[in-house]
Amino acid sequence: MMTWRGRQRIAGWLGLCGGILGILAGLAQTTLGSRIPEWTGHKASLVALGLLTVGLSVIGVLCALLLLRHPELTPQRRIAVAVGLFVAGGLCFSTAGILWYLPGVLLLGASGYAVLAGDPLRTRQIVMHTWLHLLISVLGAFEVLMAVSAGPVAAIVVGVVGGLALMTAPWIQGLAVPGVLQLIGTVPFAILTWWTVASPLLAVLALGMGVVLLRTGRRRERLPRRGLIERLVTQ
Repeated sequence: MMTWRGRQRIAGWLGLCGGILGILAGLAQTTLGSRIPEWTGHKASLVALGLLTVGLSVIGVLCALLLLRHPELTPQRRIAVAVGLFVAGGLCFSTAGILWYLPGVLLLGASGYAVLAGDPLRTRQIVMHTWLHLLISVLGAFEVLMAVSAGPVAAIVVGVVGGLALMTAPWIQGLAVPGVLQLIGTVPFAILTWWTVASPLLAVLALGMGVVLLRTGRRRERLPRRGLIERLVTQ
């Protein structure tokens, strides 16, 4: 029977191969996308989507290296790495067309193996107590994806910066900084793209979830200073 170390190593190698192939796919889309539209999904913003593909693939490579170089990862960090692999692998199916099929499958497979590498009960506890954090981060990732096809450069920059801020906000301790990051991550892009339905709806959902987290944050601040996920699991 395969041990948890074996699953983590498989996850690391799958993620590394998928990330490297993803970088190559993003570079191909950026430089050759107009010549091979059937492979890149006939995208309009080839350079922006190609660079986004490269950036997410780099995140996948970094997550894979963490799995390979640190076999004693805590359950919390392992779940965070699995989320990074999942976001990178899932989002780019909408950015790179057929070029992403193989890298995406490898990264998603790496995410699954990373989850299976730990104790099932502990993993379930972490996921159950951080599902709202994960949803907000996923909304931030979708904002980045919407931003690269928003059109004007200002909207692209604001959307990418806002999406990254929204992805980061739920994992930061305290009240003021997460609140500011949530506002930065939702309001400016929703204003710039007010005529759409998706971005204002995303802002409403993310802010609503953020308010719930900020309210529970008052209780977390009364607990001893430990890691964020450890506090949530022990509530």
